[in-house]
Amino acid sequence: MPNRLHSLKPAPAASHSDEAWSAARRVARELDRILDGSGPRRAAIVRAAAELRLSTRQVYNLLARYRVDRTVTSLLPRLEGVRKKRLEQDIEEIIAATLRKQWLVLEAPPLAPVVAEIRARCEEAGLAPPSYLTVVRRIAVLFSPEEIAKKRSANPKHLHRLKPRPGYIHAAQPLDVCQIDHTPTDINFVEVVDGGTFVGRAYLTIVTDVATRCILGFCLTLEKPSALSVALCLAQAMCPKETWLAARDIAHGWPMFGRPRSLVTDSAKEFKGNAFQRGCEDYGIRIRYRDRGRVHQGGVVERLLGKLNAVLATQPGSTGRSVADRDGYPAERRARLSFADLERCVTLAVIDHNLQENARTLKVPATEWERQARDLPRFDDEPLRVLLAFMPGTERRLSPQGVSMFALDYYSPWLGALVPQRDRLGKLDLRYDPRDISHVYIRDPETREFRPVGRRDGTLAPMTLWEHEADRLQRRAANARTDVEKVTLRRRIAEIADGQKPSKIELRNAVRKTHATEAPKPYDAMRPAMPAPAEHPARRKRRLPVEDW
Repeated sequence: MPNRLHSLKPAPAASHSDEAWSAARRVARELDRILDGSGPRRAAIVRAAAELRLSTRQVYNLLARYRVDRTVTSLLPRLEGVRKKRLEQDIEEIIAATLRKQWLVLEAPPLAPVVAEIRARCEEAGLAPPSYLTVVRRIAVLFSPEEIAKKRSANPKHLHRLKPRPGYIHAAQPLDVCQIDHTPTDINFVEVVDGGTFVGRAYLTIVTDVATRCILGFCLTLEKPSALSVALCLAQAMCPKETWLAARDIAHGWPMFGRPRSLVTDSAKEFKGNAFQRGCEDYGIRIRYRDRGRVHQGGVVERLLGKLNAVLATQPGSTGRSVADRDGYPAERRARLSFADLERCVTLAVIDHNLQENARTLKVPATEWERQARDLPRFDDEPLRVLLAFMPGTERRLSPQGVSMFALDYYSPWLGALVPQRDRLGKLDLRYDPRDISHVYIRDPETREFRPVGRRDGTLAPMTLWEHEADRLQRRAANARTDVEKVTLRRRIAEIADGQKPSKIELRNAVRKTHATEAPKPYDAMRPAMPAPAEHPARRKRRLPVEDW
């Protein structure tokens, strides 16, 4: 419990110490002398009190307990039981009410001010105020540890640690219950690339079987745990590994694989995603979350992750379990393993664990698997199909141009046959691999199998999703305009649209001028009539002689 929960005196141990037993045996010898002696009883008790450095009253009390069965055990200090209360009932009620109202609250105040309030209330009531230690002893009598943890702390772990956990997970057969989890590796790897040398830590994901304690599969990635890490790990755990081991020049066997019936995970977002849940539904895997308050249910996989990290920590480049554990060790400068070598080391460490005897149960995981997994159903799943089932994905509607994803268009000739019926098909199920988005994978509505679809522009060069996003970010930054540039032309348009409008007086004057112009004028009526112009006969045109040349 933290300091904000009042730290009571620790309860006595369940058994007595050697010192207590020796002291009780010494007292028993003195009491035997009193009971078996022939002299005056009073003189023997005084002599025993001086020898034991006790009062005569204490010796009388010990003698009353001892003469019943005359055993050393009867003289041992009492470990349990409540002493008889010696305070008045009114004082007990004041102590209980004040502690419950002012001390047993979520703010978890210290005890000293509460004791001062108790003493003040007793003094006002004309009662003898109790001491600080008296109030402290009443706390254990009035309140249980569970009530104190619940009322004085909002952290549920303090209440959880007081509850028994005799057993939390059980699996009768292999693959009945499996666990999956991630951790950063406690070792640096080094890679030489065109731009220089990269030194960093990888992330390790493993799947373990609870019944046999075998490690079924693992995944080592540079990225933080994601849906891709889970898909790669489950694809290895559910499928045979002979081809995968041969590609890495590992001659040792790793025969453990199969479909888990139940998968225990934490509440990370990669286990809450749609891709993971649909993949588990596709292969009949039941998901069991170890949410808040049940973190201890992941003890099997957590212990094996620590065991693998302990093996890696013995190699150059170890980061240690903490900064203090590293003790100034130059982890990055001492890194020697490449990523491929680190993956091979993890593989050998996993195989070695499967062959090791458990120190407590004296069982070998590989032997237990071979003995119990003979009757398991064999599905012979293909790694690629399992990988696509758990890959991150989404749904897209089909258009005459194909489908769009990541601001890219994808099209394949087999999609052309689906275009006439795209309105009845609804959205298509789509999967993608973040390591290469030159292709996406769309489930064929007829065969229900995923089929690859390339980019419509014909660019088939592999490109990772983070490279594509970085390129778009760079282009967006190159085309960026300042906020002033964005609004300059819009302001000009607004000025044109919101030009100066004529006032009401000006509009009225313009209308008056128009009406005045159209109105009849008196001077036109008073003007004398002009005689019509005389008509002259048309003059005949003279034709000039034309000479011929």
